[in-house]
Amino acid sequence: MKIKQDFVTNSSSSSFIVKLSDLTELQKYQILNHYEVAKEKGWLNEYCSEGDAWSDIEEKDGELIGSTYMDNFDMEEFMEKIGVNVTKARFDD
Repeated sequence: MKIKQDFVTNSSSSSFIVKLSDLTELQKYQILNHYEVAKEKGWLNEYCSEGDAWSDIEEKDGELIGSTYMDNFDMEEFMEKIGVNVTKARFDD
């Protein structure tokens, strides 16, 4: 009999792209500092820790582009809470 030994992980990757022209300067700041803003406003859920903050968010070619390997921080919900029209953003899981 063969036994396979491996590990199980619950992490997954996610990404988003939103045009800078669709954001206010405040929204851009809030996205770039999303963990601190969410913590300050009491929006973090019980599963979200500082290590769950989006690992890479950058400005490139008129867009704000983000990616993460751990998606316990719900960026789409966060953007909705700060007033971003999420229908103009692209999210990939």
